[in-house]
Amino acid sequence: VVQNPKEVLSKKQYKRFVDAKNHFENPILIVTPEEAKEAEKGFSKKTKTWEFYAENVRDFAFASSRKFIWDAMAVDINGKTVMAYSLYPNEGNPLWEEHSTRTIANTLEVYSKQTFDYPYPQATSVNAKQQGMEYPMICWNYGRPKDGKYTERTKKGMIGVITHEIGHNFFPMIVNSDERQWTWMDEGVNSFVQILAQYKYDPELFPLEKYPKNIVSYM
Repeated sequence: VVQNPKEVLSKKQYKRFVDAKNHFENPILIVTPEEAKEAEKGFSKKTKTWEFYAENVRDFAFASSRKFIWDAMAVDINGKTVMAYSLYPNEGNPLWEEHSTRTIANTLEVYSKQTFDYPYPQATSVNAKQQGMEYPMICWNYGRPKDGKYTERTKKGMIGVITHEIGHNFFPMIVNSDERQWTWMDEGVNSFVQILAQYKYDPELFPLEKYPKNIVSYM
C-alpha cells in the first residue's frame, strides 16, 4: 500500500485517489488517459520516492511507468473496504477501462463468498502485452485491443486471466502450498473458484454447461 500518495500525486490525482474509496459501483480515474498521454511525451529529470508497506506477504512486486492510466473502485468485503486498482497504457483501451477493475472487484467478492474474506487492503491488475503472473496484491495480465477494437475472444481471455491471477491471492499467496509438487492445491482450487467468478461476471461469455464434467482437467 502506498504510504505517501499526497507527496507523489498531483492535487487533482490525490483528490481522486481519496474519492475512489467511496466509489463502490463503478471505477473512477486517478490518472486520466489525457494525463498519461501528456506524461508520455518526455522524461522528467525530477525524482519521486514512492513508499510502500505490506503485512503478511511472502513476496512482493511493483510496476512503474509514465504511460500508466490508473483507475480504482472500492469493494465491500463483509463491511471492510478493499481497493481494486488497474494500471494500463492507452493501448489497453477501451477494453481495460471497461473491464479490468470491475473484474477485480467481482473476483474479490466471489472468492470471499466461496472461500474466506480477502485479508489484504487492495488488489491491483497491471496490463502486460503477453503475460499472466501473480504476486500478493498485484498481478500482470494480458489483453490489448488492436486499433481500439477487440474481439470477444480477446475480452474473454483478459477477463479470464485477471480473474485467475487475482484469485491466486487466495491460493497460494494466502493458503500456502508447494506449487511445484502439489500443483492442484493452488492451480486446481483456484481454477475451480475462477469458473464461478467468471460465470457471475458474464454468464453468457462464461456459461457453465461444460462443467462440472470437464473440471477434472483443471484439477
